[in-house]
Order: sequence, then structure tokens, then C-alpha cells
Amino acid sequence: MGHYSKKDAISVVTKCALRFKNELDGKNLLFVCYDKTDRLSLIEFTFKSMNFLHMTGLVPDRNITAKEFYRKCVDHKLSERDFEFPENGTAELKLDVLPYVISKDLSARMIGDLGSLHPKLHTEKLAGSVRACVGFVHTGNGRYVPNTVLKTDIRDNVDKPSRVVAVLRKGIEHRAYREVTYKVRDFDFSSSKWPDEYGYVPRLLESDCQQTDKSVI
Repeated sequence: MGHYSKKDAISVVTKCALRFKNELDGKNLLFVCYDKTDRLSLIEFTFKSMNFLHMTGLVPDRNITAKEFYRKCVDHKLSERDFEFPENGTAELKLDVLPYVISKDLSARMIGDLGSLHPKLHTEKLAGSVRACVGFVHTGNGRYVPNTVLKTDIRDNVDKPSRVVAVLRKGIEHRAYREVTYKVRDFDFSSSKWPDEYGYVPRLLESDCQQTDKSVI
């Protein structure tokens, strides 16, 4: 399978599973976005242990569930007999960028709906950068869950990307966001009308003093 042996793959997914556990498992991320018309949009992503497998692209043994695969990775017990590479070669591409996207803000600086020119991609919304994207599907309760990772420039895959200006994180069981994991410099977050549910967020963003990300999109 290209330049990834099973040993290589185990090394990557084990490290990424541990980071997923610390950064994303059991968490919601709220992305604050603006499109080219300066229209505010808020998108909430939910991450659970069962989602990790889909982000790797690997095919587990039929007796291993998504949760069990993740647990094996976290416990350093994943073996070469526990999975296979898919024949289409997509796992290798996912493993190339998996360490990059598994973070407290997904390293995402743009968000958009999957364009109509990609009918073979079974995902709905992409969050990412020029380097990689995480794909999400809608759960029906207003949130999205991850179902894939793509090694691609997001601008080539969405019709109208919106700029990510802030990301917040909280535990799934918590009602309000209290942690800012990313925000742009010198942005007036209070200039837009926010939904009542998130009316407290502009104050949180304005008061947050964390170092902002300087990455270039």
C-alpha cells in the first residue's frame, strides 16, 4: 500500500487517537464563520469515539466495531491483523494529513458545502484549509459529525467557502462554551446579530486574550 506499511499506519493512527482523545473526543466545536457578504453563520460539530475510524480510512476486521478500533488505538493494542487498507488507496491520503487535522480547531480556516462536481464524495460539509479538510454529515439535530478526511485544497471542493473567524470548544454535556481555541485578530464580533442561544459568545470572544493563530490561508 504505497509508502505506508501496516506498521506505519499503526504508528500514525495510535498517535492520532491519543490526540483525538485529548482534543476532540466527547467535545463540540462551534465554528464562527462569515461569507463574502459578511453574513454570520454558526456551525457546530460533534466528536465521539466512534467517529475516529472513519477519519482514518482503514477497514477494520469485521468483528471489530468503530469504538473497539478506537480503543485499541488508544490502548496501543492495534495489531496488523485488525485492519486492512481499502483497495482505492484513500487511506494513505488520509493518513498523510490526519495528524494535521486532529486538533482543537481542526486547523480549519474555511468552511463550505461540498460542491456538486464531487458526486462520489459521501459527505456534506467541509472544514479545512489549502492543505486538508475534514468532511461532515448532518445528524438531524442541528449538528454535524465527521465521516472522512481529505488531502485536498478546500477551495477546490466547495462552491462558496466561508472564512472561519473563531472556534470554541466545550464538552458535549455542557450547556455553554467557555473555551476559545482559535480567533482572528482585531475582529468586531459584536457587530453582527447573534442567535439568542449564542448571544453570550461575542462577549467571550472579545474578552479572550489567547494568542491568535498566524497561519496563512
